[in-house]
Amino acid sequence: MSPTNPNEYVSEMKKDYKTFFTVCQTLTEAQALEPGVCGEWSVKAVVDHLTGWQVQSLPIIRTLLAEDKTDFDLDIDAFNQISVDDRHVLKWQESLNAFERSFKAFIEELEEIPESRFSTEAGLMTWVKAMIHEYKFHLPYIQRAQSS
Repeated sequence: MSPTNPNEYVSEMKKDYKTFFTVCQTLTEAQALEPGVCGEWSVKAVVDHLTGWQVQSLPIIRTLLAEDKTDFDLDIDAFNQISVDDRHVLKWQESLNAFERSFKAFIEELEEIPESRFSTEAGLMTWVKAMIHEYKFHLPYIQRAQSS
């Protein structure tokens, strides 16, 4: 059943994050570093990419709330590459730790936002839905790495 209110969307995002993170934790470092899991990216690169979005989500949410914006002019491909490049030096476990910390910071801030703001700030709900999509979209790639 699809979520119908902001609390349900946030709950779905937490569930999807947890599923994604749990699968990542089962991988060996060798599995995590194997290139070509998602395009040219390894699992580690995917995790680093998502960490970048979780970190960037905090200022984006603050901007959405302060300026009533519904969209951003971001070069997504460039941002994705920067997110991966910035975390390239991290070992697999360090990437997982950064991913976990960034999600906790993101969700804590999100949970502080009154439900009524989700109704009045369309961009905020769009951002939550986009993050849900990211965890679901990348999960099959991570699961495929389990069998390698």
